[in-house]
Amino acid sequence: FGGWSGCDGVSGLTCTVTMNASRSVTATFNVQRFTLTVGKDGTGTGTVTSADGGISCGATCAAPYDGGTLVTLTASPSGGSTFGGWSGCDGVSGTTCTVTMNASRSVTATFNVQRFTLTVRKASVALGNGTVTSSDGGIDCGATCAAAYDRGTVVTLTATPDFGAVFMGWSGDCSNLLGTCTVTMTANRSVTATFAGVD
Repeated sequence: FGGWSGCDGVSGLTCTVTMNASRSVTATFNVQRFTLTVGKDGTGTGTVTSADGGISCGATCAAPYDGGTLVTLTASPSGGSTFGGWSGCDGVSGTTCTVTMNASRSVTATFNVQRFTLTVRKASVALGNGTVTSSDGGIDCGATCAAAYDRGTVVTLTATPDFGAVFMGWSGDCSNLLGTCTVTMTANRSVTATFAGVD
């Protein structure tokens, strides 16, 4: 209820009029409005926009809507991120969220940093063997020969030959004869460490 006009007296929803002449009063009713708030979660980045332009998050992450309005939101991950999902929506289809504004509502879009897998293989010449480890501990091959890393992570691998073996070099996404190899994770990567047995 928006209010009265033309009354002699007003108390809340009540209007009083003394009829000493013809009178006209007006009652104003407004559509109830509710606030839609958009939150963002996760390790990545991205934007959320509404089809009507009221939400553009980034910049504008909350907007008022008339009661009963159906709002359609779209999530767009930034470069190097992926969209992880919605929460708080009435309906979800891929990156799209729909919300009916029958009360103040809050929804969250999750964006994650893109992750890639580094796979390490070992090749043996004349029964040579050894281990490959990463500086962060994710690779310990032997046992763990693959690990996932956030996009852009720089991984340093170290090859250590067993007793009676020598390290012959790297191949694949790292190619040198040194005991260490550096890989930048902008895609799935695969490297091979070759060990050779010695007499």
